[in-house]
Amino acid sequence: MRGIPRLSWPVWLIIVGLALAAPGVVSAARLVMLAGPNLRMLLAASQARPTFLLLLAMAAAGLLCAGSGVVAYVIVNSLSYQNARRGYGSVGTILACLITAVIVANLLTLPYALLVTAQGRGGQPMVLTPGELVLSVLALDGSFLGVVYVRIVRPRVLSWRQMGLDATHFLRHLRQGVGVGIIVIIGSLAVAQILQRFGIHQTQEEMFRGVLNASFPQFVGVFLAAAIIGPICEEIFFRGYIFTAACRTYGVGPALALSSILFALAHLNLAAFVPILLIGSIFAFVYWRTGSLVPSMVAHVMNNALFIIALYVSPR
Repeated sequence: MRGIPRLSWPVWLIIVGLALAAPGVVSAARLVMLAGPNLRMLLAASQARPTFLLLLAMAAAGLLCAGSGVVAYVIVNSLSYQNARRGYGSVGTILACLITAVIVANLLTLPYALLVTAQGRGGQPMVLTPGELVLSVLALDGSFLGVVYVRIVRPRVLSWRQMGLDATHFLRHLRQGVGVGIIVIIGSLAVAQILQRFGIHQTQEEMFRGVLNASFPQFVGVFLAAAIIGPICEEIFFRGYIFTAACRTYGVGPALALSSILFALAHLNLAAFVPILLIGSIFAFVYWRTGSLVPSMVAHVMNNALFIIALYVSPR
């Protein structure tokens, strides 16, 4: 039939998986609303509904199927230049690349997570040790970089240079980055003060509380991962790839909005969503104006470095 697009098999996997998972997800959401956050009440309520376990199994199978489809979608469309070039800046492809990076990062950390659970730490409050912080940061940000290479760089859709990795005018871009970093830091502090007046307290430090009692070598490891490697990889993914690809597909405005929103969502921090969104918007604007990732990388490094150092020295 004409007018009906022909869907690839990874897309069908995603559709079937989401359809299979939908009833279980809806049922689980209703159960949580009824039982509340109390784990014992939730277990009792689930046992009172035998069909819930079946729906939960369907949801797990469906999400596994959909996740496999997303990863396959990214891989299949990276096997040739023609496939890779087609729709590389579409919202669907960008979301698929983001989800794939998250899935790969979780798979990389899964063996360690299972080991922690087996040792009886699964039910304890989630405070990551310095080693776990380094592992989680490197797994996610390394996955960002890997996805960009496999889906964009290797099939020659965009080069590193086209995504802003260029040493031309390096010193000028370095100075611009320092200036942007100062503005971002001051702006972040101002926004945090405003949000606190409305009773909204940011929770960025909760994930990094393990730094408080870290030794100096452990602190150096966390610093290198979270303040150096992380910002570089994130700038390549969110500004170098997402902004560039979306800008070529939809224009500057939509690209700035899309890259900044996904950047904020990727941090999984609702309380800090607005500040991170603003920071992402500034980084995207600076990247668009300069054509280089160096200024946003420098500013990103400065912002993260100040946060990590302040958290480490505060109890001392």
